[in-house]
Amino acid sequence: MNWQYIAGFFDGEGSIILKNGRSRIAIVQTNKPVLESIKKFTKCGNIFEVTKRKPHWKDCWVYSISCKKDIYNFLRKITPYLFVKKELAEKGILQLKKELIKMEERKKKYIYRKHMAKLLRKKGLSYRAIGKELSMDWGHARRMILNIK
Repeated sequence: MNWQYIAGFFDGEGSIILKNGRSRIAIVQTNKPVLESIKKFTKCGNIFEVTKRKPHWKDCWVYSISCKKDIYNFLRKITPYLFVKKELAEKGILQLKKELIKMEERKKKYIYRKHMAKLLRKKGLSYRAIGKELSMDWGHARRMILNIK
């Protein structure tokens, strides 16, 4: 198994879904061992069985990647070897890169706010005061401090 093989397989059997901030890679196949090999090689994604709509159809599986970071890495590695879906993959890489940067910025902002909320709580401020100080809902500030999901 290598990236060239996966790219060729993906060019013929795969799909890239980039819609309304949602992303997904899918490869539909009746040969489950091939999908298992791809999953093992890429170390990401899941394999799902597709429900038959007609009794005479063969059993079918979908290899799916839905984590944006995994999709980005998958596309980066196969794009140099793509022909049919190369343009769409390049578009996806650019879009996902922007989304991953935004996600990282939100994560940093959340970590900073959580740190500040804990410091302010140690100083004796109420949850309402902390919320006001950090321009956020006091209930959210409380959940951050208490580590409630």
